[in-house]
Amino acid sequence: MNKLVFKKIQKKDEEQLLNLIKTVLDNLENPQFFISYEDWELKQLFNEDYAPLLGAYDGEKLVGMSQLYVRQDFLEEYIKILGLEGYKVCEFGGNLVLPEYRGQGIVYELVKRQIKLARDIGFDYLLSMCHPDNLASKKTIMKLGLKYVKTETVNGNYLRDIFLMKL
Repeated sequence: MNKLVFKKIQKKDEEQLLNLIKTVLDNLENPQFFISYEDWELKQLFNEDYAPLLGAYDGEKLVGMSQLYVRQDFLEEYIKILGLEGYKVCEFGGNLVLPEYRGQGIVYELVKRQIKLARDIGFDYLLSMCHPDNLASKKTIMKLGLKYVKTETVNGNYLRDIFLMKL
C-alpha cells in the first residue's frame, strides 16, 4: 500500500466512486447504518454547491470518500430538529471506506479536511449523524470534537444519534 493521498474527487474517477459506493453499501454490517443514496443524489456527486466531495487515494485507487453537505434546503429537517434556524449549518456525511482499508483513520483524515473547508466557507455549525449502534462512526465523530445532542428519527425512518460542533 502506498501513502494515502487526500484530495477532491475528479469527474474522471466517477466509475471508481460509484464502485466504491456500491461495494461499501453492499457489505454493510447493518443496512440501517447508511441512509442510501437516491438517484437524484447520485447525480449531485460532483456538484460542490450541494456537497463538496473529498477522496482518499492509494496510488490511483479511490479507497474512501467524504461529503460536506452545504445546501441549506437539504439540511432543513436537521436545522429545525436542532433549533438552529438563522444559522449557516453543514453536515459531513457520505463517509465510505472500502472494507480492506478500514481501521486506518481514513474517515478521520477526510473529515478533518471537511471541517477546515466548512470553517473557510463560513459555516456556523457542523453536524453529523450516525445510527446508535454504529460504534466506529460514533468514535470518529467524537474524536473530531463533535458533541452528542440527541437521538431522533430522521428522513422518515432512520434512527440517528445527532452530533454538533460550533465552528
